[in-house]
Amino acid sequence: MDNSNKPELRAYVGATGSGKGVSVREWLKGAKASRMLVWDPLGEYADFVKTRTDKLADVARAAQAKTFTVAFYPGPDVRTYADKFAMFCRIAFAAGNLVLMVEELADVTSPSYAPMAWKQCTKKGRHAGLRIVAATQRPADIDKHFLGGCTYIRCFTLRFPEDRKAMAGAMNVPLADIGELMTVEEGGATVLNWIERDFRTGKTTRGSKRMGGK
Repeated sequence: MDNSNKPELRAYVGATGSGKGVSVREWLKGAKASRMLVWDPLGEYADFVKTRTDKLADVARAAQAKTFTVAFYPGPDVRTYADKFAMFCRIAFAAGNLVLMVEELADVTSPSYAPMAWKQCTKKGRHAGLRIVAATQRPADIDKHFLGGCTYIRCFTLRFPEDRKAMAGAMNVPLADIGELMTVEEGGATVLNWIERDFRTGKTTRGSKRMGGK
């Protein structure tokens, strides 16, 4: 265990089509991780990895190598995810020194429940060299301890009042600031708007990105 590592827990939050996926992909591209495991229920991260699989045995085998980038597809049945996610997290923690990316955290955690293996990753992962990134459309429905422990949060537009309230509380910003976030069509382009908080610096900033158009 390395006590010198700084914790890195990042959350990207927003309704479908809000732009969170764009930001996640930009961060992953910049991270240039040579060791990475992706929980990929929608099969969206194939272009970031060398190995795609729906078998946990393949994930465990790959994670024994010096370098590996693996996307695990847990299948279409969300009811099977609990045990698979717990094992996936155990593999990640045991391997150590990697980026752990979890897509749609609300599928596998709730405000009152998260697998012990996930808790181990989020609470002790820095000692094992884990850098954790999670994305969700429904922040009110995810592990509240993870959200409360994040070192960085970027929030996009949210549809439901309970989600906006959850993010205002987690980011310590006015509810109105979250409610103002919109993803808009403008001149043939899509404009993504977000608010982000870096808990290491204490700074909260707004940002936007124009996609397509002229």
